[in-house]
Amino acid sequence: MSVIKNTGIKRSDKLTSTALNAEFTAVNTAFTMDDDNFRTEAIDQPAFNTNPNHGKSGIILKDANTYSSINSGTITVNANTNAETVAPQAATEVGNQTVTIVAKQNDILRVYWQYDFNTTGNAATDPYSNSKVGWCWAMWLEWKTSSGGSYTPVTGQGDLDNAITVSSATRYGELTSSMKATSLDYHAINYTLAGVGDNCNFPGRRMGYGQYYFKFTGDTTLYGLRLMVRGLYEPVYATSSNGIKSLQAALSGGSNVHTMVIYRADLSFLLMRNE
Repeated sequence: MSVIKNTGIKRSDKLTSTALNAEFTAVNTAFTMDDDNFRTEAIDQPAFNTNPNHGKSGIILKDANTYSSINSGTITVNANTNAETVAPQAATEVGNQTVTIVAKQNDILRVYWQYDFNTTGNAATDPYSNSKVGWCWAMWLEWKTSSGGSYTPVTGQGDLDNAITVSSATRYGELTSSMKATSLDYHAINYTLAGVGDNCNFPGRRMGYGQYYFKFTGDTTLYGLRLMVRGLYEPVYATSSNGIKSLQAALSGGSNVHTMVIYRADLSFLLMRNE
């Protein structure tokens, strides 16, 4: 640490709060004892041989927390009923956390989410087809980068309603290159049974998982994280990349048949300093 020489107070001087406070102020001005200077000058974990190859851990945890977006009740998400030739209906918010995360350039953010859900539907209502073995629901991560602003998809993530070209036709969804914070969950298991024909099975409650990694390119403050969900989608090859496109689900008697029911959702984050 820096060596500070001070002659403002001498032996036998009468000590007063004014004189002492002046000396402490002078010392702190010369060497600000904030978290960055204390970390830089003190013994930190990388000073110890925690890795036999280079002697330091490489990253240090700065902040972490876990939140329950849903811990009571359920959220029922209806499948999109807009035609495939237009953008799908609005996505549903699973839950938001108005947590403030203060990051510096080169800090690393890791976000993890998990949720308990099931799906409902039948084999008699579109978009069911035995050829659509990959129909699925999509959940993705958004953040708020200003205190009074709106949520937007995190860097590298789209909102899954953009125009894409599939077999020379315009459809709506997203390319995999813009799905860096997306988790996909299958809607049903389609199969053909001898003597019965095409059929599908809707499994019971199960777990879904997702994660996101981002290294900040500048000092950034986040004011919230949230999860969004929409469906149904199916995997496709769009021009020169894989992706997913929205499907149109039919109504039965004016009611939605294909749904996703979410029982619980938890979101966790780690903010790490890159050494």
